[in-house]
Amino acid sequence: MTVPNPSTTEGDKALSTGTGKISREAGEPSRVASVALIRNWPLTILSACLFPVLLALGSWQLQRADQKQQLLVDIDTRLSAQPRKISTLDALQIYTPVRLTGYYTDEYFYLDNRTRNGRVGYEVLQVFVSGPQRWLVNRGWLAAASQRNELPQVAYPLAAKVITGFLYPAPASAFVADVEPHARIQRLGTSLTRTLNLADYAWIIRLSADSDTALVTDWQFVNSSPARHGGYAFQWFSMAGVLVILWLLAATNIRNMITARNIRS
Repeated sequence: MTVPNPSTTEGDKALSTGTGKISREAGEPSRVASVALIRNWPLTILSACLFPVLLALGSWQLQRADQKQQLLVDIDTRLSAQPRKISTLDALQIYTPVRLTGYYTDEYFYLDNRTRNGRVGYEVLQVFVSGPQRWLVNRGWLAAASQRNELPQVAYPLAAKVITGFLYPAPASAFVADVEPHARIQRLGTSLTRTLNLADYAWIIRLSADSDTALVTDWQFVNSSPARHGGYAFQWFSMAGVLVILWLLAATNIRNMITARNIRS
């Protein structure tokens, strides 16, 4: 039977005990440092909640920019097609180029509060007769007179003309009182187009810029451009970056830790 060497056993215990003490002492600073990094937990929690929201909003604006860009591509593709007679169309679709031969009547209206390049004016809506059909045509923008109670003159040819444009839906709207031709109207909707005995009250025709009876067209196809959505996305992402910087400065001891490290080095 072999008797353990007392010195060896005591040495092992001493070695084991010393190693454990060193391990605990080595672990303590790391835990303290990790806890000491955060000095404002409410602000940290708030920042942690806001940060993903800002990133999500920025991503959403980028998606909107892609959608608007694709929409503009689809519109350009459709508008680049050759204009067709409405009678040959199987179905009426928005932005479909059309061509009509006929004449304007004296039935026109001033669509109020329309701007071009910062100037206030009207869009002129006029009835156009093509064969047995009547269509409402948006000829474009006309500058307002210097006095609000004065309406600008609308010139139109009396002879037959060929007009080109594209189909655009007349928005549904609440009932409005009947208005006489040459009147100023605040909105265009099916409640008005129903009263004009049109071929299809749900659609109007917006003239193309190259149509010789067009006024100032400069149609706006989307309410905000892809570049604007990209700018919004940049703002949201910038706010997320600023939030991180503010959190580091206001809710952590990062500056003190960097200063202490520089002193030790």
